[in-house]
Amino acid sequence: MIKKIKSKLAVKVFIISALLMAFCCGITYFFILHFAPYIYSYTPSDVEWFADELAQELSMTDKGETAIYFSIANDRLTGDYNNEYLFHLFNSDGEEVSLTDTATATGKQIDDYNPKETSAHYTVSFIGEERPYTLLLAKNTDKESQAVEALHKALPALTIVIVAISVLAAVFYAWYMTAPIKKISKMSKQMANMDFGSLCPVERTDEIGVLSDSLNTLSSNLSAALTELKDANQKLQADIDKERELELQRIKFFSAASHELKTPITIIKGQLQGMLCGVGRYKDRETYLAQSLEVTNSLEKMVQELLTVSRIEAPQYSCVKTHFDFTQFLRQRLAAFDDLFVQKELSVAINLLPGIYIDGDIGLLQKVVDNLLGNAATYSPPGNSVRVDLRQAEEKVYLTIENTGVHIPEDDISKLFEPFYRVEQSRNRQTGGSGLGLYIVKTIINLHNAEISVQNTDDGVAIKVIF
Repeated sequence: MIKKIKSKLAVKVFIISALLMAFCCGITYFFILHFAPYIYSYTPSDVEWFADELAQELSMTDKGETAIYFSIANDRLTGDYNNEYLFHLFNSDGEEVSLTDTATATGKQIDDYNPKETSAHYTVSFIGEERPYTLLLAKNTDKESQAVEALHKALPALTIVIVAISVLAAVFYAWYMTAPIKKISKMSKQMANMDFGSLCPVERTDEIGVLSDSLNTLSSNLSAALTELKDANQKLQADIDKERELELQRIKFFSAASHELKTPITIIKGQLQGMLCGVGRYKDRETYLAQSLEVTNSLEKMVQELLTVSRIEAPQYSCVKTHFDFTQFLRQRLAAFDDLFVQKELSVAINLLPGIYIDGDIGLLQKVVDNLLGNAATYSPPGNSVRVDLRQAEEKVYLTIENTGVHIPEDDISKLFEPFYRVEQSRNRQTGGSGLGLYIVKTIINLHNAEISVQNTDDGVAIKVIF
């Protein structure tokens, strides 16, 4: 469509330009013809003798024979002086009369003729005529000049030249006028296709140059606005996807929490009912009361962990970070676990680089370290070891806790940080794990913009935290 419009515009500009050029050339030719000066070979003084001679002859001639004399005289003027002069006769009142009939006036006065273009005035008295007449020779204004005659002869060639010049000028003018418009049309088509990569060349200072500059500015503004809109849409979509993911995680979390809470509650309820009714083995109330208390403690621990998860996942929650000595902090937490390591018959290898400081929430990081050390002690068989390594490299802090003598199936490693997920479900229930510990650890690590990973080593399982 744009190409069709551009073609129509070029044709219109070409036709209008060609017609204007041809019209201007025609008008110029007309004015040259109209105002071209007359070129005479003879001056009035050259023909005055002829007027004087004729005046003398007419004074001796009857009025009725004047027409013959004037006819012969005009023929001589035409032949001898190239028809450049004509005789004129005026009555005593200064009115011009016909040469063939002195009673007929031509409507002109003697004052209508320029004295510089006429001969001297000669008085003529016809025989039998009382009133005298005035005779003179004046330039023949009806005779075409040589310039006009040359223009008439050159008219065919001049017409061809005028048409050729008009066409060439129209082609150039059409190109000059439509070339920038074609560029603007091309750019506007690209803008319509949401392509803002090209700009119109601004090489002119007229209205077309201003239009090109304005179009360039519009393209830049639209490109910037579109980029901002795309970024905003991507961010909005990312937020929506994240919110959906969080919502799915919440649904999944509470579904799993309901299931996990249901099991210990069912156990306690069954034991209490059995003891109240004194059925079978439940008559030994002391034993089952102790078991119920143990299940209740596990339930309490799970509820506490659920409250912790609810608190740290709340949108308004923000951890309070301080700059503290992480090395000293780890030494304190390891000291708190000495008894557990001794009880589990585990050896501890500690390699802590001194003077390492980090920014973090001490209370939350204590939960992380305690959980990792507790898991290492809980899931390591007696006689094995726990290795704790702390170092710093390239402005990052690396904490590694490895427990030996046990491995985790590779398929389970990626699921360790999911809520209520346990490796070997039955065995982990016996250890008292709720399945929320590593989920809480992962959540706290994310709050600190840190990273955590689990991998099997040659000797056991290593958990690495990078701050």
